[in-house]
Amino acid sequence: MIASRLRNPQTIAGRLIVFSIFYALAALVVACVVLALIVANVVRDQVDQRLSVQIEAVRGSIKIGLDGSLAVDGNLDGPPFDRPGSGWYWQVSTAGKRLTSSSLSGANLSNPPQPVDWRNLLTGTPRAGAGRDNRGQNLHFLTSQSFTAGGGVEIIATAPRSALVMPVLRALLFLVPAMLVLGGLLVVGILLQVRYGLSPLRTLAEKVADVSSGQSRGLDEPQAEELRPLVGEINRLVERNQLRIAETRLQFANMAHGLKTPVASLYLALNDDADPTGEARLQVERIDRQIKHHLARARAGVSAAGFAPTTQLRSHVDDIVAMMQKLYVDRQLTISNQLDETLSVACAPEDVDEILGAIIDNACKWANSSVRIAGAQDRGEIAIVVADDGPGINSDDLTDVLSPGVRLDETVPGDGFGLSIAKEVSGLYGGRLVLQDMPEGGLSATVVLPKPTS
Repeated sequence: MIASRLRNPQTIAGRLIVFSIFYALAALVVACVVLALIVANVVRDQVDQRLSVQIEAVRGSIKIGLDGSLAVDGNLDGPPFDRPGSGWYWQVSTAGKRLTSSSLSGANLSNPPQPVDWRNLLTGTPRAGAGRDNRGQNLHFLTSQSFTAGGGVEIIATAPRSALVMPVLRALLFLVPAMLVLGGLLVVGILLQVRYGLSPLRTLAEKVADVSSGQSRGLDEPQAEELRPLVGEINRLVERNQLRIAETRLQFANMAHGLKTPVASLYLALNDDADPTGEARLQVERIDRQIKHHLARARAGVSAAGFAPTTQLRSHVDDIVAMMQKLYVDRQLTISNQLDETLSVACAPEDVDEILGAIIDNACKWANSSVRIAGAQDRGEIAIVVADDGPGINSDDLTDVLSPGVRLDETVPGDGFGLSIAKEVSGLYGGRLVLQDMPEGGLSATVVLPKPTS
């Protein structure tokens, strides 16, 4: 995932990671260079200070005789100026005469002529330079010029160039690995920072998905202040969609009710004299079924968008049971409603009545003495089970009986559309209807409907 983000900087995470890593690496390189320059400057100051001390020591020990002879008082060849070829040398020159440290082993330092620097001359500040000894070794020069009664005196103190370079290289041996470790920690920190910083966006995407799937009716207030305007606009958009869906549903309902009356009147007008073959009445029934079908689809569209109303099951089933007991009073059926009062489904009340009314009516038609209605909740779904103690249905016919107009027994009143309508309407809400022949006898019809999101 990280590699894909680095290869695909079109994503916000990829852009943040790439920019932050390059910026951090550039900052580390600059820091490493700056630290190396600081170390080099400190080392140079220390070397210059040591050479300046040596120059002052030599200057304080110079003796020029009346005959122009040059000498120094005392031994000035302390370590490391006593090691031949070490690069740590000193030399005094005046009037063609020279005195050198023992480390020069009788050789002389060749200092290229330089223009007179009056500031250094007046203040006595040594002047830095570079050169080589007789062995070709690179040297760092510090030259001081002064005047005495015998004339001008030039004092040179040198250090090997390695004395300036090697401490810096040794420092880099520790500095570079430390910078690499720091760079690794920064990269890990950048990845964690991007992940943590973009977590509100991932949470927002999940919540938008919940709204899209109907599991939520809106977005909660985000923790990130920058996302509040976006969430507000999304919630306003969702609210406008809810209003439009409600208006569409109302228009479908008005259209359906407006068509039902003339269709019913037309059906009544088509008697045996006006429609001797019954073909016209069949077409009117087909129109009526189409009206019911498209009205159910409009309701299901509301459910699919997550705006289906919440319907409490117990009270609606009680009403259906009361109606069935009156309808089948001569059968003396025992209809028990065992649904918990807390069970609710995301389905329009009229569709709940249509689905469960058809299933319970079918159970009462075939029951010998009892019908039992129970319910259970499983995750985001509610299962309502309607079981009767009738003859049941052959397993080979369980699929066919759900087809429109199919009747297994013509002696029992009905038109064969009840179970098919219940299956179709529940399916439009994302539910399902399952029939099962029970081993002890009777039929179990289980309708599954979505659970309300809130």
